[in-house]
Amino acid sequence: MRAHREGVFPKGAFLFLWLLMFVIPWENGVVIHGFGTISRVVGIPALVLALLAVFECGTLRMIAVPQIIMLAFLVWGGFTYFWSFDPRSTLLSIYTFLQLFTMVWLIWEFAQSRKRQLLLLRAYILGSIVSALATLAGFLNNTGLYKGRYSGLNFNPGDLAFILVLAIPISFYLMVQETKKRWVWVDGCAIVLAFCAIVLTASRGSLVACIPTVLMFPFLLPKLNWGRNLLILAFVALAGIGAWLFMPEKSWSRLSTIGSEISQGTLNERTMIWQIGWQVFGQAPFQGVGAGAYAPIVEHTLGLASDVAGAEVGAPAAARLVAHNTFFSILVEQGVVGFVLFSLLLLTLIVSAWKLPRIERIFWLCILLTWAVGSLDLSWEQRKPTWFIFGLLIAFAATKLAPQRRLFSSQLSASPPGFYSRPILPAETARSQELS
Repeated sequence: MRAHREGVFPKGAFLFLWLLMFVIPWENGVVIHGFGTISRVVGIPALVLALLAVFECGTLRMIAVPQIIMLAFLVWGGFTYFWSFDPRSTLLSIYTFLQLFTMVWLIWEFAQSRKRQLLLLRAYILGSIVSALATLAGFLNNTGLYKGRYSGLNFNPGDLAFILVLAIPISFYLMVQETKKRWVWVDGCAIVLAFCAIVLTASRGSLVACIPTVLMFPFLLPKLNWGRNLLILAFVALAGIGAWLFMPEKSWSRLSTIGSEISQGTLNERTMIWQIGWQVFGQAPFQGVGAGAYAPIVEHTLGLASDVAGAEVGAPAAARLVAHNTFFSILVEQGVVGFVLFSLLLLTLIVSAWKLPRIERIFWLCILLTWAVGSLDLSWEQRKPTWFIFGLLIAFAATKLAPQRRLFSSQLSASPPGFYSRPILPAETARSQELS
C-alpha cells in the first residue's frame, strides 16, 4: 500500500467517504435549498481531501477494466448531447454520471483493504436503519403517507423500498463475517427493520427483489456454527412476524396483487410507458434520444407538459413518465451503443464476482441479482446505491485476487532449484544449451 495512505489527507478522505455511504440511504431527509441533499455536503469534502492526498503523493492508482467501461459509457452519454431531444436533461444526466464515477473512484482509491470495504458496507447498513426507523415512525404517527403508501424522508416509496432491499443481503453477509457479537445483533436488527419498512411502502417490485437473498441461505448457513445459524434464523423469523402483525391491511392488499399484476395488469401503468418508449426507440435505435431524455420525449409524444428545472432537489419523485426499467431506459436514451456498454459492464462485474472465494462469490452474485430484479421496474441507472455496489465490487475483487497473484509471483522468485513438480527433461536441457 502506498505511503500516502498513512497521511492525514487519505484518512480524512476515507472518513468522508464512509460518511457518504452512511447518508446515501437517507440523503433526501436533509435538503439544503439551492444546493442539494446532505450527500453533496459530505461528498465535496471527500473529493477535496482525496485530491489533496493524490497531489501529496504524486501517484494515482491504475483503474481496472470495469472502470474503463464505465468511462466509455459516460463518454458516450456525453456524446448524446449533440442529438438529444432535451439537451438540458442530458446535461443534468452527464453531471450526475460524473458525480457517480467520482464516487466509484473514491472507493477504488481509498478503500483498497478488506477492512475498509467492510466498513463501507456497514456504513450503508447503519444508514438503512435510519431510513427504516423514519418509515416506521411515520406509520406509527400516521404522518408518512405518500399516495396511500408509507414512506419517509421525502423518498418515493419504490425508491426507498429498493434502498432497503439492498441492505438485506448486505446485512446477512456481514452477519456471516462478523466476529463481534454486537455487530451481529446490529445486522440482524437491520434486516428486521428493513423488511418491515419494505412492507409498509407496499412496493411489489422490491418485495420480489428480496427473493435472491433467500438463495444465499443454503450456501452460507452450513458454513456457520449452530449458534450463529439459530441467531440468523431468529432474526429472519422476527422480520416476518413483525411485518405480519403490525403492517396495515392496505399494504398487504397491494402486495397480494403481485401475481395478477404481472400476468394481467399494467404494472401500475408501466406497460403503457414502455409501449411509447418502444416507439421512440424505433426513431433512433443506434444513437438513442439522449441521456436523461426518456421522460421529456415520452411526455412530448403524449402531449404532456414537462419541467425538469422546477423540481426541488431531494423532493419525492414527481409523477414523470420515466422508463421504470433501468435497462429499457438506457436502451432508449443511449441507443444500442450505450446499452451494449452497460451490458458489458455488468458482464465484467459478474465475471469479477465469479472469481472470488465461495462466500464472497455467493454474496456478490446475490446482490447483483437483487439489483437486476429490482431495476426491472425502477430507473436506477443514475442512483448512488447502484454505483456504490458496482464500485465496491470492483475494489473487493481487486483486493481478493491481487494477493493471490503476488503470492504466486513471490513463490516463483524465491523457489530453490527443483521447486517445480515436473522434472526438466534431458532434451529440454540440450535445446536450452543450443539456444544459448
